[in-house]
Amino acid sequence: MLLHIPGPVLDIEAKVTRPSLWKYRYTLFAMAMIGILVFYQLAVVLLLRKSSEHSDSPFSGSKIINPYSHWNGNKGEKISLHTHSDEVWFTPERHTIHEIKTEYAKEGFSNIAVTDYGQVSNAEDPSYIRGMEWGQNVKKRHILAIGIQKAFYDYFPIYASRENLNWVMDRMKKLGGYVILPHPKLFDSYSKEEMSALDGFQAVEVYSPFGDDAKILDTLLSSGKNVHCMASDDLHYFPESVIQKFDQPFWKNWIQTLGGQRGRKGESFLRYIVTNDGVKDQTSVIQALQTGSFYCVKKFFQGALDPMVPQIQVNDKNQIQVTSKERYLEIRFIGQKGDILQVSPDTSSATYQMMESDPYVRVELIALTGSILSNAMFRTN
Repeated sequence: MLLHIPGPVLDIEAKVTRPSLWKYRYTLFAMAMIGILVFYQLAVVLLLRKSSEHSDSPFSGSKIINPYSHWNGNKGEKISLHTHSDEVWFTPERHTIHEIKTEYAKEGFSNIAVTDYGQVSNAEDPSYIRGMEWGQNVKKRHILAIGIQKAFYDYFPIYASRENLNWVMDRMKKLGGYVILPHPKLFDSYSKEEMSALDGFQAVEVYSPFGDDAKILDTLLSSGKNVHCMASDDLHYFPESVIQKFDQPFWKNWIQTLGGQRGRKGESFLRYIVTNDGVKDQTSVIQALQTGSFYCVKKFFQGALDPMVPQIQVNDKNQIQVTSKERYLEIRFIGQKGDILQVSPDTSSATYQMMESDPYVRVELIALTGSILSNAMFRTN
């Protein structure tokens, strides 16, 4: 027989350990912030929109517009319209406006535009052209506005539809800006199809350190969009040979070195526009941009002589007459869809008879030291 000895009864309550939400507070906070960001982005995508209004019909009519009708045929003014300075708080390692102006002046430039990210320069120096570059997205879908009166926030840090981009460009123009699509080949930020579907921009960078492609211009012109060429350095840093001459603080040298910006040859001073003689202050440059009265230039190498821009006239017989003080390797007349209508080799002058079937004609000149693009001569009613 088993002896049962009663002992103390232990009243043990089963305790169920439940996870506390407090230990997941950072995860929950992050999820809440992501939710707010997604809601915000969706709201602005739906609200800040502008539909396309352009016509896809090509240029037509008996009248031919020549943007160079008042050109005096002299040397012209070299202008750089896309430079970045240290004015923005998150790019303090870049060059000062004084350094940029000084170096470009040494290379024969008449003026520059400072186009920092999300900010219009407020420095007291009134001589240079104001501008800004819009866009914080990783795909580099940026937009330049030259002459814009004030900056505004990028409401689309993650995603922007075509209608959103139209809204941005429309607002830029209302604030006095001349609107440019920069570096479309950088990360394929703007496809040719997308550019053809967008409204509001007035020029596209076909000469850029991130890709040179004049055929982009033909794609847009052939769809009936009267847009201009643009050429720029998109200056972020000068080459090492220039930086060494600057009296920079040690921390700027240190940050530039860590960022891999030192020791580069660079591509500054190679891409620019040329306006008519005397057209170099902000007001007159903006007027020239609006009418297309400028040339886009790409020099083949640093230190080369500047290729001379021509004079272009359209006579009463609808003949496009190109004359210059420089002898070019080729003068090309280019029409719709990029078709080469005529090539005149080894000459300083050429004439093309514009046909009724030509909605527009642009001129491309290949010199010994660089290439020059004109804006289009086009038909209108």
